[in-house]
This record gives sequence, structure tokens and C-alpha cells, in this order.
Amino acid sequence: MRHSEEVTRRILLALLEGEGYLTLSELSQTMEISKRSVQNYLNKADSWLREHQLSEIRIVKKQGYGTRLECDAANRQKLSALLNSQYFTLTDGSMKRRTELLRSLIFSREELTIQFLADSFYVSRFVILADLDWAENWLAQYHLRLFKIQGRGIGIAGEEVDRRAAIIGFFDLCEHREPAVEGKVNNPVRLAKERLEKMEEVYTEEDIKKICGIIEEAEKEFDFFMGSEYFTSLATHITICVFRLRHGHQIQKEFLPPNEEFPQQEMNTAAFIARRLEETFRVHLPDSERTYICIHLMGYNAFQAQMEEEQKAPENIELLALHLIEAVDAELGSRFSSDRVLFFGLINHLQNSLYQQKENPGARTQPHLALPESCQELFASVKKQSALYRQLSGIRPDQQELVSLTLHFALSQDRTTTKWRALLVSPAGVIIQQDQRKHLQDSIPQMEIIDTCSPYQFSVYPEASYDFIISMVPMKNAPKPVADVSRMTKLQRVQFIEEFLFDKMDGRECI
Repeated sequence: MRHSEEVTRRILLALLEGEGYLTLSELSQTMEISKRSVQNYLNKADSWLREHQLSEIRIVKKQGYGTRLECDAANRQKLSALLNSQYFTLTDGSMKRRTELLRSLIFSREELTIQFLADSFYVSRFVILADLDWAENWLAQYHLRLFKIQGRGIGIAGEEVDRRAAIIGFFDLCEHREPAVEGKVNNPVRLAKERLEKMEEVYTEEDIKKICGIIEEAEKEFDFFMGSEYFTSLATHITICVFRLRHGHQIQKEFLPPNEEFPQQEMNTAAFIARRLEETFRVHLPDSERTYICIHLMGYNAFQAQMEEEQKAPENIELLALHLIEAVDAELGSRFSSDRVLFFGLINHLQNSLYQQKENPGARTQPHLALPESCQELFASVKKQSALYRQLSGIRPDQQELVSLTLHFALSQDRTTTKWRALLVSPAGVIIQQDQRKHLQDSIPQMEIIDTCSPYQFSVYPEASYDFIISMVPMKNAPKPVADVSRMTKLQRVQFIEEFLFDKMDGRECI
């Protein structure tokens, strides 16, 4: 289970087992994370409850008291079972369970009932219904749909060509979601290790080895050598093709363009592979199957031409960027993993910085690299990943590098966080107002202070331009929620506004 999932689960368990309200400070100390991170994880927990249609279980927040779960005994028992299930995960649903459910649907030769699936994964029917919605959305990208027949169950409807594409997509999904287990024997063939392991769960190793051998024969006969990615893709397609042909499933000719549109070299290679497959597996490959093999070969040749013109970022740099994002995301419970701009920004940065640090170690010294207070938590999280950085790059990140990485994450946080708009109402002069505004803005990045004004100006200020008010003086009958920080120190103001945003503003919509 990922760190972020474990923290979310522990917070829900703490609320479930608690007899009353738990404050942010209590949860922060128990989970050993900041109060701001607790707020992020509580939002994730709330989304998880909504996704699992647990509408009768509510996370209730009350200003001055804290947070508690509101539900009856039956729902408490149901929630406890879900939290302690081996399939527990966050709002994207249990990918392990959903992947297995998708496997059952794709490779089953008969319809499956909802109750059968619920019993298989030890979850309730409503969880399976949510999983089926996810499966249907996933299948839709391959123009497939689920059908439900009363008294029989659920199956997949669609064309043969789309079914095969979905099977390949399923193997891709397995590889991305379930990393290969270390310690297994070396590949007997040139297939990528993760793909081979997933395919062997469905097809026999002997058949896979024969198919890979036929492709290698074609490489020698026609003098070419396919890279691992394209070799894996073609071998996967042919394995699925042979399996489906054995069970009477063929692609209709009308789905494919006429053979005359394909280059002769690729068609000759495809014909050679088809002939060897027919001899080996005692199947007949119609023209449509030969054409699909030809399309794979054309894709490989197009890729080779493209690679000569493009320069790809080194794999270790992409890997380092991905691991840094995942680690900081898990630490802080934020949305960094979904920010593609952050990913490509880190890749571009790392290509330059790794070279500079390697060629001129110790030369990068810039004084006054101070970060604002709002970035200190991010900096601490980035600094914790120094060992990971060193492991994947072979270089110990210097102080300038850690600050640069932090700023990339800070920019991502600004992009991906919906901020509450605050209006600061203060009786002080304009110079002091600006100082108050800067201090609060730097300390609480999840809000944006759009303006400051005096109590006299406030009566004519347009209401639609702000979401709530930070007031340095007591206010009555205000049109929006008021965080009254009068008679407080600077530190108390920050703490109070953080609690106010969590208790009062959570659940409202930012305009």
C-alpha cells in the first residue's frame, strides 16, 4: 500500500474508533504530519467515502471542536471491513481489485454475475457496481461496452478488432499498476519482463516462446532487428491473435484498408511470419490477420525514422522525475502526480542540473537562496528525497538543487490548488495593511488575498469579488463568512485562519 493510502486509511480509522471530535492538532500529532497535510488527507478520505457511495457516513467538522465521523452502528461495521480489506486504496478505487475484475470480464467465456464478483473480492455489491462503472469507462476507449442480461450476468460486447486492442491495453494496465516481482528467472525470450509475466498468467510460456522464435526468424530472413518495445508489441499481438483464432474469432476484412496500400517489404515480412505461424500452430491466418501484422511492422519502421530526428530524454532522468513526484505527493497528500506540466518541467531542469553538478561539483554556490515560509514544508519533503535523488542519478543534490526542485513543486501547487479569495479588512494605514497582507499571504498559500480595504471602504466593495473576509476589527451582518482575527498575535492569526478555512469554508465552492 502506498504511503498516501496508508495515511488516509489511518485517519479514517482514527475517526472511526474515536468517541468524539478529534482536533487537527491531535490528528497531526497522531499521524506525524502537518495540520495542512491532515486537511489534504481528510479531503481525500471524504472523496473516498463518496466514491464508495457511503452517503450515510459523513466527516463532520465543527469549529472549536474538531472532526468526527457521523454514522450508525451498521455503517461503522461496513466501513471497518472496507478499511481493513486488502483491496483498500484511494479515490481511484482499488486498482488491484479493478484490474482483476477487468481480467475476469475480458478473458471469461461466460457472463459473470455481480454477486459472483462481490464474493470473489470480498466486497459489497455496491462496490462492484462502482468498479463496473470504472470498467465500462475503461472499455469505452476501445469502443466496447458492458451488457447485462437478467438471469445470466455481465459480459463485453463489441467487435473482434476492438476486443484484441482491449486485451493489449489490459496488459499495459497490469504493467503500469503492478510492477514485476524481483527475483524471478531471466526472460527465456526478448519480451519485456513485465509483459511476459502478465501474459504467462493467460497464455502458456511454450506458445509465447514459439511466437518470439518466429519473429526472430523473420528478422534474420529480412535483415532487421526490432527494439524491445516493438518486439514486445508484435509478439503480444500475435499471441492474442493465435489464441483468438483457435477459438473461432476472426477480424472481418471490412475493418482494414486494401493490401495495395501497404509497402511490399512489410507485406512480404508479414506473409513469412503468417506462414510460419500456420505451420507451427495449425491455424489458418486470413488476409486480415496478415494485414494487422504488416501494420505493426510499418509502425516499427516509422518509429525508427522518427528516432533519427528526435532526441529523447534519458530514461534515468524520466525515472528520477517520476519518483520525486510520487514521493513528495505521498508525503504531502497533494496533486503533484496529476500535473504533467510539473513532470516535463522537472525533466528539462534535471537534464541541465545533473550535467552541471557532475561536471562542476561544488561550483554552484548562490548566496541568499531563502525560500518563503509557505515553501518550507515543501522544501523539507524535497530534502527527504536526497537519498532517492542520489540513488537514481549518482549525484548528491546541493542546496541550490534542493531549492530549485522546491520551486518547481511550489509552482505546481499554485497551478493545481483551488484557492479561496479573501478580502482583508483592516483599520490600519495602507503601509501596515500591505505588511499584514504579505505576512498572511506568505503563511497561508491555499488562499489568495485579492485586496485590502478599511471598514469605511468595505460597504461599497463588490461582494462577488471575494469568498470570505479576514477582519482586523469585529464585524456584524457581513454578506460573506468572516474570520475575525482582531486582538490576535501574528502567529495566532495564521493558526486561526487555517482552522477557519478548514472548518468554515470546506464544502463551499470556490467561484
